[in-house]
Amino acid sequence: MPRLEERFQQALAEVDLQVDPVDSALAADIVRLLVRSVGGELRASVVSVLDSALKSRTALCEGSRKIIIGISCEPSFRTGITSQEIGAYGLFFGQAAAINLEQEEAGEVDLEQFSLRYGPETSLILLEAFFQVAVADGAMVEAVARRLEGSAKELGVDPLVVSAFFQRYDSRFAEGDRTWKVTGERITIGRSPSNDVVIPDPQVGKHHCTLFSVGDVWRIEGVGGRPVLVDGVAVSSSPVSSESKIGVGPWTLRVLDGEIKGFGHRSFQALSVSGLNRKIGDVVLLEDVEFTIFSGEVVALVGPSGAGKTTLINAIAGIAPADSGSVTLGGGDFHAILESEPSGVGIVPQEDLVHAELTVEESLYYSGRLRLPSDVGREDISAQVDRVLGELDIRHIADSRIGDALKRGISGGQRKRVNLGQELLTRSTRVLFLDEPTSGLDPKSSHEIAKQVRQLADGGRLVFLVTHDLSTGILQQVDHLLVMVQGGRVAYFGAPEDACTYFRVPSADLIFSRLGERSADEWAEQYRVSKDRRRYVTTRSQLLAGDDAPVTETTELTIPDSRRDGLRISATPTGLQQLQTLTSRYFRTKIRDRVGMAVFWAQPPILAMVMWIVFSKPTVPALFMISLSWLWFGMSASVRELIQDRAIWQREHKIGVGVTPYVGSKVLVLGGMVGVQSVLFTSITWWALELGGAPYLYSLPLLILAGVLTALTGMSLSLAISAWLSSTEAAVATLPLILIPQICFSSMLVPLKGMGALAKVITWFTIERFAFDATLKSTYFLKSVKDEVTGNDTYAHLAEWGARGYGEIRSNGALYNLGLKPPGSEDYGISFPNLCLILVGFSAGFLLLAWLLVWLRARR
Repeated sequence: MPRLEERFQQALAEVDLQVDPVDSALAADIVRLLVRSVGGELRASVVSVLDSALKSRTALCEGSRKIIIGISCEPSFRTGITSQEIGAYGLFFGQAAAINLEQEEAGEVDLEQFSLRYGPETSLILLEAFFQVAVADGAMVEAVARRLEGSAKELGVDPLVVSAFFQRYDSRFAEGDRTWKVTGERITIGRSPSNDVVIPDPQVGKHHCTLFSVGDVWRIEGVGGRPVLVDGVAVSSSPVSSESKIGVGPWTLRVLDGEIKGFGHRSFQALSVSGLNRKIGDVVLLEDVEFTIFSGEVVALVGPSGAGKTTLINAIAGIAPADSGSVTLGGGDFHAILESEPSGVGIVPQEDLVHAELTVEESLYYSGRLRLPSDVGREDISAQVDRVLGELDIRHIADSRIGDALKRGISGGQRKRVNLGQELLTRSTRVLFLDEPTSGLDPKSSHEIAKQVRQLADGGRLVFLVTHDLSTGILQQVDHLLVMVQGGRVAYFGAPEDACTYFRVPSADLIFSRLGERSADEWAEQYRVSKDRRRYVTTRSQLLAGDDAPVTETTELTIPDSRRDGLRISATPTGLQQLQTLTSRYFRTKIRDRVGMAVFWAQPPILAMVMWIVFSKPTVPALFMISLSWLWFGMSASVRELIQDRAIWQREHKIGVGVTPYVGSKVLVLGGMVGVQSVLFTSITWWALELGGAPYLYSLPLLILAGVLTALTGMSLSLAISAWLSSTEAAVATLPLILIPQICFSSMLVPLKGMGALAKVITWFTIERFAFDATLKSTYFLKSVKDEVTGNDTYAHLAEWGARGYGEIRSNGALYNLGLKPPGSEDYGISFPNLCLILVGFSAGFLLLAWLLVWLRARR
């Protein structure tokens, strides 16, 4: 019996037509496989599909295509021969004849050989033609659907691509809804053909859940490990009514009058990573990383330390772009999209970046204020917070204090959810990167977090999960494993169940032990030529590269019904609103720290009492200690403040929070607090030491002004220090390094006129010198004099002294001895107003330096 290709060549020779042998072989294989998939008479619609498939992949002319299609309609070419039929043939005609027939049949390529011979692009064309033939040949019944899935598997086509074809060619899926008849008291639901309700979608578990009839009531139970939602709430077992909405992956099901109605929400937006490479010097961090994932998928990124996992995440998210290669989302440059829409990416680090002093609801509310624009009202933000609380199943702890390792609050797993919830407050978050979200949690909590991640993906997001936990509970929620090895090479990308076969291990958690058996180059090369790469990487790339790709490219995020009532806004709020939000949040976190606040507000009265005990009258040393206390208030209050929440700030900066609002919030809150602290201390000291009584008459308003400016200068200096250093321990350790020189160069221990040239220069950069001078000059009088009109004793203000021509003043000795005034009686050194301006200049300079250091950190 001649092969189809041979018969085709004979027919061409009879009409004197020439065809390229490669096209001839390809055409014969395509037609033979398609015709045998039909098995019966070829209707005109099926012939049209055959002609279209040949036209799209070969250079055959119309006449040549008609000839080979006509030949394929002959009975000898319409059906294949099974092994059972060959056995029967041997019984009648002898074993030798059967062997010859088997050899002839073996010469024809099967689907797997077709894929290897012609590549993924042609395999996709053939698979799409299978779907078109199935539609042209009749209804897409379950038996046909299962046969198509089997063909796709033999061709090495990704299951998600199969789902895309179902969406396109099966009218029940294309319209987004399906109906299944309910029969019996037990109905299984999943993507496996063995289920009663088959949903061919990779986001649906093989055996996802089961419906039981209990009297007149239906009850649903999850059986496959993946989450099942009833009216938006994840359940393991729950009764359902005709009004209940059952969430199964991206599908919503309802049980109505003996039927199950389903509505699908599958989106096929693709994030495609192609040829990413990165080096630092001669060290290779990433090497030719390539893969594609679709919305709704969870990718577990695993590998040993130094394999480039963090580098890959930073390259995809645009934090540290690769040297070469591309990252596209929906066909557009992903990094360009992020420039205009920074909230498109959510990065949840391993550590919990939340304020321990806030409640869960407050933390999410402030995160929403920082992500949603200024025209979004409080009620709308609160609605988003409530949505996230429900989505993460933490509504019952909304009013609970978050706490941390030192302050008891919510549990570790709940804190992880709050950390994750901050990235979900805007609908524009399309891609999530989760760094070890289950680390430090018990197995039950880890499984719950993984199920939450699965639900987020089912809502239409693309999720990268960096993990070292490959337990069954985690892998049940994962669509793909991306295994990295040293040098940023890909050792595997594909389904977890296929990974075990690929690495020849009984369970996925043993993959790590296998990686050490070969070098990184060997693992990368093995995967490069593997059928798993053709199936999960090359096929997807070809799918996206096709002119008529069977996917729906969209820049919108698809959210199931139960989660669709939110805002889809990506613009960040204005700088003023950011300042208001950050200030409000920072003030609330400060006042909630009861121990810290108790120590803070205890300082003024305690230090004032110490002054009263030590100094019986307002001597020069007493005034010096007052000015030094002001400086201490400002420095001690702020030396750690830009370090403690730096990680939170850096995370928020990535979604558009500016440097100026961040630094400004610190200045407003800390400035107000140390200002009040200085006023309180100065008032108590002024009263306790009788600074307002004769013959001193120090002005309380002027002392307060000098004190507040000194405290603000100290605060500004410490903010610059905390912006520069990376640890709170180092920042606190700088306090004596700053304060001791302030004392030495203040003129209190050594008068200015007794200092060397270098020391005198340094004093011009010493805050305490000018703060001390301003303290001494805060008096309302310098000498009592007789009023020429009334004859009463009056006291001249320092600012009026020189103008009125009075003689030497009562403070003259201290001023002169300390070197704070020249020896001439008419020159009293730097005036009080100028001293205030100098302190303001110091504050402005230090704040500018703090802002610049924060800005530089943000750029890095």
